[in-house]
Amino acid sequence: MQFDHNTDYPTSNEGHQPIDFTDYTATRAKRLTVLDLEGATDENVVYTRTGDDDDVSDESDMTDSDDDESMDVDSEYGDDEQKVIVVKLDDEGNSQNVGYLLKRVLKTAIYGRVRYALVVRKRQTENAAAPAGALVAWDVTGERCAVKEMSWTKIHHLGNRCEEDPVKEVKAMQFIQRHYQQTNPNRTIGEAMIESKVMPSRDILDDRNYLYSVMPFCDGGEFFDYLVDEEEGTATILSENEARRYLLQILEGIETMQNAGVTHRDMSLDNLMIHDGNCIIIDMGVALRIPYE
Repeated sequence: MQFDHNTDYPTSNEGHQPIDFTDYTATRAKRLTVLDLEGATDENVVYTRTGDDDDVSDESDMTDSDDDESMDVDSEYGDDEQKVIVVKLDDEGNSQNVGYLLKRVLKTAIYGRVRYALVVRKRQTENAAAPAGALVAWDVTGERCAVKEMSWTKIHHLGNRCEEDPVKEVKAMQFIQRHYQQTNPNRTIGEAMIESKVMPSRDILDDRNYLYSVMPFCDGGEFFDYLVDEEEGTATILSENEARRYLLQILEGIETMQNAGVTHRDMSLDNLMIHDGNCIIIDMGVALRIPYE
């Protein structure tokens, strides 16, 4: 049987480039080194110093070599154990009262890495104009996040050599989120993630060295790791009801994207996260807007 046309596309033979995503909106930020103070025992408080600006990676030291080994993640980011706060800046370049305490590395990626993070809030003091070098206390909240920190050096160096595009990824995340919020305006970030089954953007931050994509933390990890334990060489066999439930959730996430006119193009077990028993679609690095409206 021969079909006269494909209902997904018009009958025209003319090819069109995909529609561009609208540009992303980012808040300027800077990195502050967390001090290791002798005698400090309260894990719910961390300290930085006023005037501190931690440039752990100076782009002037990076070469334009085409050797991918020069772009090694570990050498660029330094000691994984060093904790830093990525703090938002206001329009005048002053630190705001909210930031993200970056902790352990969850996963490395082409353009950087994903780190476990906690929201921190600057403790208010009577001396608002503290001198440079004065201690600043930050209260650590229990609010968990995942922060994907991507090197501008890698983004510019790799350019068109990789199909995955981190700038497109943050554009796509904000685009899908805006579309979802139009019909679901009163949802929190966590509620939006569970209902849409697509990873939302909590914050997009940038400084001269990094682009930061701040997302809700998924307590169940990657779906692949849920199914396969590579170290033990074992696999989890889902019951029919479990498999049906997860597949339905994945289809709901795809529907969310299709309603926004977006195709993912890289669906795999590695690009699915588990949170509170829900499958969440992540990683929009090769996503495209459907070229026809």
